[in-house]
Amino acid sequence: MSGVARQRRERGDGAIYHDDERGRWVGQLDLGLSPTGRRRRPKVFGTTRQEVKDKLAALREADRQGVDLTARSVTFDQLAVMWVERDLDARVSDSTRANYRTLLHGQIAAAIGHRRVADLRTDDIEKMLLHLQELGRSGRYLRLALNLTRRVLDYAMRRDVVLRNVADRVKAPAGPTAERFGLTVRQARRLLEVAGGHRLGDLVTVSLLLGLRPGEAAGLTWDNVITESSRPTVTVAASLRRTPLGTMVLAPPKTRTSRRTLEIPPPVVGALKAQRRLQTAERVALGSRWHNDLGLVFTSENGTPLDPSNVRRTLAAMATEAGLGHVHPHMLRHAAASILSAAGVPIEEISDTLGHRSVTVTAEIYRHPIAPVRSGHVAAMTRLAQPTRTAR
Repeated sequence: MSGVARQRRERGDGAIYHDDERGRWVGQLDLGLSPTGRRRRPKVFGTTRQEVKDKLAALREADRQGVDLTARSVTFDQLAVMWVERDLDARVSDSTRANYRTLLHGQIAAAIGHRRVADLRTDDIEKMLLHLQELGRSGRYLRLALNLTRRVLDYAMRRDVVLRNVADRVKAPAGPTAERFGLTVRQARRLLEVAGGHRLGDLVTVSLLLGLRPGEAAGLTWDNVITESSRPTVTVAASLRRTPLGTMVLAPPKTRTSRRTLEIPPPVVGALKAQRRLQTAERVALGSRWHNDLGLVFTSENGTPLDPSNVRRTLAAMATEAGLGHVHPHMLRHAAASILSAAGVPIEEISDTLGHRSVTVTAEIYRHPIAPVRSGHVAAMTRLAQPTRTAR
């Protein structure tokens, strides 16, 4: 064989030889026929003969334990698809399932998706997480990425592709500092001032003052908005999401507690009324070319659903104009939680406003320390320390 230097096979080694063209050692086992009649001849590669010899020994041990070596060529991407489609709990909502696909086929796939699952090592998972950290991903995002990676590799173990889950001992690094996600009251006020001069400024106002998720704000419909009332309200009943085919649709809220009705403050009432006037003017100007089939509150100039990419770019431009640096849509939700907390709103009320399933999520992820000096304990502890007066 051209470019390949054959070496004498040692007893029990399998075939080991050096590939001169590629500058690497190659090992191959002949494990006979599989139950389906397919010849099983898995290969391994290494920089030294001993490395290949060790890998062949590991292959023989895996075969002895019943690992399906014919599946060793499957990549992480391929296995992730199988896990989502075949193994993920059927009770998982469509929106959560779509989020999992986006994360698995996005940054995770870019790092390890092309790798064979059998070749992945612990440091591959650690490098992937560190890369996400360098991109500015939050601690919650990193924990979710690690959790999904572990679950896919658990599926690999149950399918006898690998013997162990190399992500089990990996610890997710911390995300960016809390200040990256929060806005101070002064910063939020400045952003609202700048937003007043932009077409999507009302969207920013509503998102920030109600703490809505980006999809919830973009998915608000006029049927769920009441402004002409002594207690004006907005009902969060859906979320705007992109389907695998690229179309934008209204999907159920993220969780059961995400569906909620919120009483809205005067600035939000004003923003919604201004948005209705803007939408009416654009509809009149475009005539038959204007279509808002979903009855959305916030749309493009021709009435179609907002593209999330355009919203991100517009918000980034507003933030730059306001001198705030980079701001992405989800930061508005974090800012709402922090500002409410700094104003003394109870954590339970903040959790209900944001539509969280528990106050733990609100406390650990969304409430950032805008006011580092805590004072809630002062009154109670002062009363406790006061001497008790005895009756005379």
